Amino acid sequence: MSNFTVLGDSAIKQLLLDLSKEEIASFQEQIEDCLISICPGKEGEYQPSPGIINRPDGQKILFRPFTSPENVGTKIIVHPAPTPTGTLAQQALHGIVVLVDKFGLPTGVLNAEEITGYRTTMNAMVPYSWRRRTEKIVIFGAGKQALWHSRLALAIRGEEIGSITIVNRSEERAKELIQTVVEENASRWKSGCRFEFLNSAQIGAESRLRDLLVRADAIFCTVPSTKPLFSLEDLGLEKRHGRLPFISAVGSWQPDMIEVSPEILHHITRGKGFGRSGDDSTGTLIVDDEEHALIHAGEVVQGGLNEDQILGIGRVLSWKRDEAALSSENTKSLNTWLAEGLIVYKSIGVSVTDLVAGNAILALAAKKNLGTSITDF
Repeated sequence: MSNFTVLGDSAIKQLLLDLSKEEIASFQEQIEDCLISICPGKEGEYQPSPGIINRPDGQKILFRPFTSPENVGTKIIVHPAPTPTGTLAQQALHGIVVLVDKFGLPTGVLNAEEITGYRTTMNAMVPYSWRRRTEKIVIFGAGKQALWHSRLALAIRGEEIGSITIVNRSEERAKELIQTVVEENASRWKSGCRFEFLNSAQIGAESRLRDLLVRADAIFCTVPSTKPLFSLEDLGLEKRHGRLPFISAVGSWQPDMIEVSPEILHHITRGKGFGRSGDDSTGTLIVDDEEHALIHAGEVVQGGLNEDQILGIGRVLSWKRDEAALSSENTKSLNTWLAEGLIVYKSIGVSVTDLVAGNAILALAAKKNLGTSITDF
């Protein structure tokens, strides 16, 4: 029989927070390997489609099954029905990850809250790590995803970051996030970064937000919004003198949700990017899953983008790892675009990355003797 491990939220959080820079890099490499295995690899053929249930009271339930040659599992996440004050809708999304081995023997049950936050953020950190500049960061949202984006940005590139601004409607939540990260930074990453807050609900916030976005090197969107968070004009591209931003959007995961304006996507898909064939004749939106982005990503659906205008990050990773697959001129063009171009990365979540993250966390827990182990389960 199998050795079965149960890991709670606090144990997982501590494990992830205590990772060294080298351990984070190893974790990222495992995520990258997984993304490559989906596309251009063939593992995508063996991944069941996620199931989404929208109940009449507004509750959303997400079922994400996944498989690999060695493991099978699923993640269940519940987005609570909104209350009159919207309190529950603003809480972190809760659920579990269940893993079994290739024989069907249970190996672990893990609280999904920190796993979801960490692996989603890690996906966004992959293209972010290619950027040349990251002095000024703007983060939309003040929930779990925003928290992990702040943490991982500091853990990976803290010495380069001058400021992180949290944009949110709730001052209380934003200041709580900032206090948490400031305290963690003082004991862990020791970045000289300063933290700021912009209340997006205040009168005059639009003008200040525009000033922030014009100067931002990285913009992280972590909000389950049903309307764009900012416009193409807000980016002030004509004022940037070639210092273009990196934008990632991880908060919206259904066709009716959207964070990045279609006009921004239309702008980049008309401009110079990197095409699916490896040339730079077409602008491109980078996505984590080409197939499901066409169906589930609100930015893609509402923007009317087609498969020739999106590019799976696994393909980009495979090109970067195998530069021989491209000409030297195209390799230089690719690396320049990824480091300095106007890049938008859209993630709706690749289910099998939950498996990778879950297994990595189980291995760490075993090494540090954490969690509850049940023999002969």
